Amino acid sequence: MKLTESLELLTALLSKVKDDNDLSDILEDILTPSEIVEIWDRIQVIQMLKNWISQREIASKLWISITTVSRWSRLLNFERKAIQNYV
Repeated sequence: MKLTESLELLTALLSKVKDDNDLSDILEDILTPSEIVEIWDRIQVIQMLKNWISQREIASKLWISITTVSRWSRLLNFERKAIQNYV
């Protein structure tokens, strides 16, 4: 499966990085500017949800749809939770 192989490759690459500056450079090399901003948005949504900010307020502050915020809320509460340890 391509997703599994992609995650394994990305994990192996990023696990070798020991310096924050190198990590930033690598992320800029492999992601487009819009992908970087989208990841930033996702992290902000998760942080705000963890701080009990309402979904409507998050959508308004980040200029994203309530549907996007709701999707991330659902993932955070019922599916993937690993990121909670890091944000």
